[in-house]
Amino acid sequence: MKRTIAVTVMCVAMMLMGAHVQADDAQSRCAQIGQKWADFWNDGDIAKAFDVFTKDIMYEDVTLGLHFSGAEEFQAFAQGTFAAFHVSHFQLGQSACRGQQGFFEWTWSAEDGVMDVPGSGFCGTGKPFTVRGVTTIAIQGKRISHNADFWDLATVLRQLLPEGRECVARLVGLSE
Repeated sequence: MKRTIAVTVMCVAMMLMGAHVQADDAQSRCAQIGQKWADFWNDGDIAKAFDVFTKDIMYEDVTLGLHFSGAEEFQAFAQGTFAAFHVSHFQLGQSACRGQQGFFEWTWSAEDGVMDVPGSGFCGTGKPFTVRGVTTIAIQGKRISHNADFWDLATVLRQLLPEGRECVARLVGLSE
């Protein structure tokens, strides 16, 4: 009798653990998609873009007011980003998904590019910076079909001073 109770308790425990894993399945999928996103930006390999994104991707950097639609525009943006930020690393934080929508947090540590590109939000000082952000996503299958990045430009600009003083002043509208 004791053996039957023990086996029953173990079976119930295993079923409950299995139910928990199933409940987290959407979050696991979201974390996997988020990790593929971070790996893409960390690897700098444009050939892997459509392992992560759909070919009709709508990609937005909301902070900088940038919008890219479709494979060609997105690839040009990504290639420019890889070229400008030779030292760049994204660390994934929390993520959550419901249905075909989700978000993930990230921390970006990089050096301020290799050039001052007007309108880019960066000054080409070569100084390191770190900023936290969040990306909202729409998902088709296992790929991102809409990506919107949100982060705080002021956090980056504070880290670029004093070397980037003239560029920062231009970016915030204090000089021409």
